[in-house]
Amino acid sequence: MTDFNWKYEILQWTDKKWKIKPFQTDLVDFFETAFKNTTFPDRALFGTNDYSISLLTGGIFFAAYTREGVIWLLLDRPFNDIPNSDSKIVKSTKNFSEPLFWLETKNLNNLKTLIDRQDIWDSFKIATERIYDSKMVTSHRDHIAKNKITLADFYSNGLQNIPLKTVYEIEKELEEKVKHARKLSHKKRQEILSKSNPKPTKTIVKQTIFNRNQYVIAEVLYRAKGICERCKKSAPFLRDNDNSPYLEVHHKIPLAEGGDDTVENAIALCPNCHKQAHYGKTTY
Repeated sequence: MTDFNWKYEILQWTDKKWKIKPFQTDLVDFFETAFKNTTFPDRALFGTNDYSISLLTGGIFFAAYTREGVIWLLLDRPFNDIPNSDSKIVKSTKNFSEPLFWLETKNLNNLKTLIDRQDIWDSFKIATERIYDSKMVTSHRDHIAKNKITLADFYSNGLQNIPLKTVYEIEKELEEKVKHARKLSHKKRQEILSKSNPKPTKTIVKQTIFNRNQYVIAEVLYRAKGICERCKKSAPFLRDNDNSPYLEVHHKIPLAEGGDDTVENAIALCPNCHKQAHYGKTTY
């Protein structure tokens, strides 16, 4: 681990700039939050030069504050609810399946707002992973890397300090992205697809699994006798391992929301009705 006082670098760079000086502590917190949420700290560089304080890869800012007084933040989607800010597509990512965006603002009061917005940092985290979809965009540039230090060499965060997402959270994010994609025209989607990388990126997830009571499952299936307890139709097929009717046991009040693992709180559903229970409007 390199002995590099990154906070001193920020304070020294801003010390003679009257506009930012009252916000020095906020700027330090802003960059530290960016450090904590950078997906690949071994590929990101941090440092200062005459133009900016910046965390970047290749020639792409992750987070920066420039001598023109502009705060930059790389995100995977536009945010239009930050006062006095603008979201612009990163031109070098136009060929990505979904382009990335820079949030830009000159309003230093926005520093605290940005620091406190977990949804923004979730977006930042995804963006700092997806930027590596293009080796050309992130290729090393000696003149940009000069006097900068790899984040992993002085700030030991990795992502170990950041809670991993659950499968449920990732599925909900995908739902929102699909909703956005469906609002685009067929022509626009086809244009994006023609430039898309056919190989998907990967995400490490955390998974919480409840140790369910096998007797509850068995008793609910016995009660149903092969008939979906919602649509009243026979199970759509038989299980390969024992030829029993295939139904899925669903908790009316989810276990994750404090529901009991009891026969009374469970219902046997066909796969179609089970999907509706989770994603449709009907409640059980």
